[in-house]
Amino acid sequence: MKHLKVKIDKLEFNGESVLKDISFTLNENDRLSFVGPNWAWKTTLLKILTGEIKQFDWGIENIWNLTLGYLHQVYSDNEDKTVREELRDGFQDIKEFEAKISEVENQMAEDPENMEIIEEYTTLLEQLQNLWWNEYENKIHWVANGMWILSLLDKKLNEVSGWQRTKIALAKVLLESPDILFLDEPTNFIDMKSVEWLESFLQNKWKWWYVIISHDREFLDKTCSKTYEVQPNRALTFYHTNYSWYVDQRGRTEKKKMDDWKREQEYVHKQETLINRFRAWSRAWWAKSREKSLDKMERLEKPYIPKKPRFNFEFTWELPEKVLSFKELFIGRDEPLFFIQEAILYAGQRIWIVWENGAWKSTLLKSIIWELEMLDGFYSKGKWVQISYYSQMHEELDREKTVRENFEKHWLHYPDQHLIAILSHYLFNAPDIDKKVKDLSWGQTSKLLFAILWQKECSLLILDEPTNHLDYDTRESLEDSLTKFKWSLLFISHDRYFVNKLATNIWFIDDGELSISYWNYEDYRYKQEHNIEMDINLFDEEAELNLVLEEKLWESEFKRLKNKFTKGKDKRRRRK
Repeated sequence: MKHLKVKIDKLEFNGESVLKDISFTLNENDRLSFVGPNWAWKTTLLKILTGEIKQFDWGIENIWNLTLGYLHQVYSDNEDKTVREELRDGFQDIKEFEAKISEVENQMAEDPENMEIIEEYTTLLEQLQNLWWNEYENKIHWVANGMWILSLLDKKLNEVSGWQRTKIALAKVLLESPDILFLDEPTNFIDMKSVEWLESFLQNKWKWWYVIISHDREFLDKTCSKTYEVQPNRALTFYHTNYSWYVDQRGRTEKKKMDDWKREQEYVHKQETLINRFRAWSRAWWAKSREKSLDKMERLEKPYIPKKPRFNFEFTWELPEKVLSFKELFIGRDEPLFFIQEAILYAGQRIWIVWENGAWKSTLLKSIIWELEMLDGFYSKGKWVQISYYSQMHEELDREKTVRENFEKHWLHYPDQHLIAILSHYLFNAPDIDKKVKDLSWGQTSKLLFAILWQKECSLLILDEPTNHLDYDTRESLEDSLTKFKWSLLFISHDRYFVNKLATNIWFIDDGELSISYWNYEDYRYKQEHNIEMDINLFDEEAELNLVLEEKLWESEFKRLKNKFTKGKDKRRRRK
């Protein structure tokens, strides 16, 4: 079986050890992910595997000469090159054959009777045919269509935006078809349709191996069957499962390791107590024997279990049934972007806003908090409704001010001891209160804003991409806290795992108008694929499954869906 063996004894930066005792084998057709906290050096490990970093104590055994593909951003020496030409570079072997054929054609023109040249030309054409030369333009077209960059093919690289370059880079590495594909955050900066196309491509079309780093947990669940956990200065921990099962198994493993360590600590403490008790008495020989036995005992290392932040949200106790009301309303900046015929946000609902065709999703949120004026129509906020807003770009924070000064900016004047206690919930240390926000990581900046929001009572939380920059454990802590929030939630997110866990309803903006659907993203996609009306509630806790569906679905599919609905309803009843 083909394989790639990896052994890293130690990797240091500026005298600090960051990776050590890494040893594993990538086997043929492995589809695995590297997971771990943001500071676990996952990207560094990926760059070692692909040869981007070479200065370390290492051993990478590639006896099969496997080709390795790594997702790079597009930084071309020739910015006048078109996107199509950049994607053609993904077929480097074909380009080399084309150049060779062109050279032989010139030789044939000079010496048309030379049979050796003619035979060489014929052989090259056959080899080129085996490389799917006739189809490579079709492949470019197909992948570009899936990544929604078809309209960019004839544009020059200097005419495309940063996020479009990410799509181009991803399309190029897929077209290269290496033996092992290494993808570092491939879903960043690409829209949800492109993410779903990439999922389907990796699941159904890609025939080789790959390694993925991604914070998109839904994406990992659907594309990876193995999970390798990376922790700084520790060996990899292997889980032969996808991400969701990994989380479950890791919790059990961590608990068992901690229980075993605590039992050993209790045993050692009891033995030491007995030894000290009898050391000076007639049983000193017994105490000495026990002490030698204890010294020889192999001790368990205390398990490393990373701390998780604890999110909190204060909520007011008075809230009307209708939190927000919209009717015949135009939303936009100078010109209308979309129209709301009628929509109501009720108490207790958790609404996910999904957009299609590039609708300006954040514009709606900023209009609700009065940062932008409504262009026309009716909008009202219920009595006593207090809104807390989390912006994607952390606009509520002053990056030139310190952590303490940003609390004071929001009229939160606390003694240092109290401020440190608050921030410790979000894994800040005491010295961090005097750091400027610009010196914090993006993950820390996100948690700082959540720490400030915690200090404010609210009845409506509005969140714009709240999971950006957060690692896996932090996202799950945030989700757990939001499920306990008593009142209403309005949020934008491209994290489908987050959406499926939280959403009770969907507001989707398509074709210039806001419409409403029930439940989460999984439900939304199901309705789209089966041409079911969006306002049909598939999973209402009180009502039976809508019988209209029987006319739209095959009998077997209707039974499957009904069975799923019944199980979900029973689970919710047991929780109550």
